[in-house]
Amino acid sequence: MFRRPRETQPDPITSEIGEILTPLDIFPWGPLAMHYLGVPIVVGNAMVAVRDEDYELACQKLKDWAFYEIIPDRSIPPEILATLSDPDQAVEEVEREYQRLDNSTVTFEYPTNHHLAGSLQLTVAPNSFANLPIPDVTGDVKQDLFSTSGYDVYGNICEPLEEALVESFVKGVIDDEDDENAEFSAWGETLSTWVAMISGYLEVNNDILDRCPDERAVNWFSVQYGRIHEEKFGPWDRRVSKRLGSGREIPVDMRGNLLPQ
Repeated sequence: MFRRPRETQPDPITSEIGEILTPLDIFPWGPLAMHYLGVPIVVGNAMVAVRDEDYELACQKLKDWAFYEIIPDRSIPPEILATLSDPDQAVEEVEREYQRLDNSTVTFEYPTNHHLAGSLQLTVAPNSFANLPIPDVTGDVKQDLFSTSGYDVYGNICEPLEEALVESFVKGVIDDEDDENAEFSAWGETLSTWVAMISGYLEVNNDILDRCPDERAVNWFSVQYGRIHEEKFGPWDRRVSKRLGSGREIPVDMRGNLLPQ
């Protein structure tokens, strides 16, 4: 798969959420934000972050529009449970793996008469959980469409660009690693996978977090995807082929850049 062009305006899902929550500032997050930047990802859960002081009001506004709060279904399919020696323990472990996410955010189903009902869920997160480096006032947000940092701003919709999104996900992984309630977190693994996708498909290089003041975040990215990783294992191979080394590699990489001949 290849990256897509970056969007030049919010997608219809984001635009509708922005209209419902106006005048609150919203920050698309997770797959919704990655899709805007050009990562080829399916959006099965629309995630947005809001300022902490707007969190309760945002949730209430959605309820006023007939969105209804749900507990995300983390159940294991019955046919798999039937093969496990201790199914109750397995269910508990799965719930713990998403504990931080489920305890820190609210997930909604769309109204029953909405065309997205049953096919998409909406998760709202306070920014203390999302860890986006957002300013105090929307007017101070950087609006350079060609920047690799800051945000693209469309009214009350602030689309995070690469640097802000990577910093957010990396800090989320670290928060998850610091959580003593779970030895393994599927949520932390999801965040790490998102960082890998952004680094693979977008023009995100070793210097992406050089301006980040959080040394742990800078070091984590360097070890996993950046300078330290490259020193140990060499540059990332972004060729696209069913069989690397087959001689039938596509002449462009995951980012859409021509490969050297």
